[in-house]
Amino acid sequence: MRKTTRILGLSVAGAAALTLIQAPAASAATKSIWAAESVKIRASTTTSSTALGLVPKGAKVAATVTSTGAYKGYFGGKHNACGSKGYITADKWNKVTYKGITGYVPWDCMMPFKP
Repeated sequence: MRKTTRILGLSVAGAAALTLIQAPAASAATKSIWAAESVKIRASTTTSSTALGLVPKGAKVAATVTSTGAYKGYFGGKHNACGSKGYITADKWNKVTYKGITGYVPWDCMMPFKP
């Protein structure tokens, strides 16, 4: 006769499978920010990364903020998007969520109020 160990009515294999399930990671704090121009949401902080979607001009998105409530900047690839002309010196990005898509947009393309 074969014995099977049970934990709360589950076999050992079932109990092991339960330990692999993790709670979703806590989401970072966010607040609204608006697109000053239509801008692509990128997979990472570089214009050569995959475009995940497009935020149209004037659209409201959720932007990641610090514990003090300030918009959190991410540094990465240089860009000349949204107003930077000539020399490419901007390298600051926002992490945003728009219509379920989370990614990065150039900092200069966003504003803290509706245009």
